[in-house]
Amino acid sequence: MAAAGSLIPCSAHLPQLTAHRRGAWSCSTNQGHRSSRAARQNLNVRAQTVEAPTRPNDTASSKGGKQTPSYASLSDKYAIVDAAGTQMLLEEGRWYTCNRLQAEPGSTIKFGRVLAAKENGAFSSGRPYLENATVEAEILEELKGEKVIVYKMKPKKHYQRKNGHRQPLTKFLVTKIST
Repeated sequence: MAAAGSLIPCSAHLPQLTAHRRGAWSCSTNQGHRSSRAARQNLNVRAQTVEAPTRPNDTASSKGGKQTPSYASLSDKYAIVDAAGTQMLLEEGRWYTCNRLQAEPGSTIKFGRVLAAKENGAFSSGRPYLENATVEAEILEELKGEKVIVYKMKPKKHYQRKNGHRQPLTKFLVTKIST
């Protein structure tokens, strides 16, 4: 590698380069096309400090100047439900997917295991579940998730197994939350 004060060949006269490996790099015409390593590093630094354009969602709103986080709920009514082995935050009018439920598409189901609910600004939580709180939903369709590759291998034993798995899922639309 060249010393810190050595010169790097300029790109304008690179084909005409007449430098030796032991000496300093320079142009054969000596027309001031020399560029030092420090100058190139300054160019790189200047190129890296350019700011990326902001998205409209990243800026503060013109009303109050306060940003809303991406996880903020748009509705004032939601419920946290234990469904198909997972806890889900459900809102009315939105659809969700969970592990396969034993129900036909087009039928309505009720989730009775409501852990917590918020309605009209009042939050209530159960121990462990809320009494008389249900979430009604309509089954939209049954589908499969993305394929996951399961690959087993034992080194030095000539054992390899490759298997694929697609999790069966149910898509449902929340129609009513009652507390």
